[in-house]
Parts: sequence; structure tokens; C-alpha cells
Amino acid sequence: DAMDGYQEKYGVEKHYADYEEMFAAEKPDLISVCTWIPLHPVISIAAAKAGVRGIICEKPMATSMSVANEMVDICDEMGAKLAIGHQLRFDGPYIGARQLLADGAIGDLVRIHGICQGGDLMDNGTHTVDLMRWFADDSPHEWVMGQINRGKGGERFGIALMEDYIGYWKHENGVRAVLEGGKHSARGYHHIHLYGADGEIELGAPDGPALRYRASSTGGHWATTSYENESSPVRDMIDAIEEDRDHRSSGRNGRGALEILLGIMESARRRAMVELPLTGDDYPLQSMIDAGDI
Repeated sequence: DAMDGYQEKYGVEKHYADYEEMFAAEKPDLISVCTWIPLHPVISIAAAKAGVRGIICEKPMATSMSVANEMVDICDEMGAKLAIGHQLRFDGPYIGARQLLADGAIGDLVRIHGICQGGDLMDNGTHTVDLMRWFADDSPHEWVMGQINRGKGGERFGIALMEDYIGYWKHENGVRAVLEGGKHSARGYHHIHLYGADGEIELGAPDGPALRYRASSTGGHWATTSYENESSPVRDMIDAIEEDRDHRSSGRNGRGALEILLGIMESARRRAMVELPLTGDDYPLQSMIDAGDI
């Protein structure tokens, strides 16, 4: 009944209750995977094997590094472009901040502080982590430390949740990053500070502008700058296929964000720094719950 209503409202010609049935009957060029999290890799891999050319999969892409690696590898093998739904890379203020960094407005980037008040690490915090990685030029990570608070827990979209989290990691290019989020974090949603050798950029300041910066060029005073959205995730997918390049929010970048998310949990489980790259077949939070450790 729900699909019939959607079909009538939006003029969709066909609908299916099973993705394998759809791939057998249709030959789509692009798909968007909007299921609960455990099905993200299952359907994405099936799509690549069915010949789909572009896959936009919701975040997070998986709950283990081994499965994330499989997604990337199979999509590469089948010639499919994989993108993960970190759409904020296409949002004006963040594009504007990237341009300020490229222009040297605050000098070399040294440190990033991200805040994501409310929401789970895998659901909301993944956007903050992905943006922080983007500002660090998606440089690989050397290590990560973290702690979590399960709190009241619960589940959402098919996986276990936590109430609070904090992470600290270092990129190979020298940039260090600190993340705090959840129920008890400081105020702000994707509230990000970018600290450079000659100034600071602030994004998403509570009760403030979406983007502002201060540096020697502004006399140390806050200033704003113009920005605009230059594209969209779907348009970039089409361009990535036609130009044979990675999507801005590629599977590789999504895997990098997932490494930080799972690395924070793994550090909490080990009570130690975790050297990267991260490996593993499990979802660390669920493993801690199953073992009675949290």
C-alpha cells in the first residue's frame, strides 16, 4: 500500500519488494541505497555485480572494516562508482571553508575540533567526522583514541546506539583532530573549528553565522565570506562516471570516516590507542554489549 501511494504521488512507473527481483528485471544506471544500515553493503555489492554504474549508499556504509573493504574492492572490480551519503560536502558553508583553506586565509591547518550535539556516532557523528576528514584533505590516519558512554543505549536503523563519544586522532599530514558528541557534548551540530597557523575558521556556531573566520588579514576580528553550492551528490555521480574519477564522497572516503568511527569504539574496548589502518570483522559496540563489557 505504501509503495502504491508513493508510485501514484510521484509518478514512479514500477516498484519492487525485492532488490534481486528488480536487478533481474531492470538495468538501472544509478541507484540510491536508503535501507537500514545492515543492508547497505548487501545491496550495494549486489548492484555492482548487476552492472549498476553508480551507487549512492547511505551512511554509514557498513559496521565493520572488512565489509567496507569488500564494498570498495568489488565496486572497483566491477567498474561501479561508489559514493557514501555524506552530502554535507556539497553544502555551501563547508565548500566556503574549503576555499578559505585553499586560499591560505588562516595559514596551514594545524588542528580541528568538531562538535555534534545529540544523535549517535554512527548516525549523526559520521557527518562531522567526514567533514573533518575533508578539511584535512582526506589524509590517511595514523592512530585514534576514544571513549564512549552507552547510556540508555537502544537501537536505530538495525544497529546498537550510544549516548556519548569522544575521539582524538592524527592524520599523516600532521593535522590533529578532536571530536565530541552525543547527549552531554558542548552545544552545536556539526560545529567545527579549524585552527591554522595564522587564524581560525568556525562553522555552525550556535546562534552565529554558518561560516566565519579571523586571521591577521582581518585584524584578528571575525569576518564572513560569500559561498555557494557548486554541485550535488547526484550531479557529481554523473560527472564521476563520465569523467572516470572518484565521487567527492567516494566509497574510499566513506571507508576513511568509518575507520574513525569504529576506531573510537575499538579504542574504548581496548582502553588504548589504536594504530591504523583498522581491521576487523565485527561492530565493536555490539561486541562489547554481547560480552557484557558495557
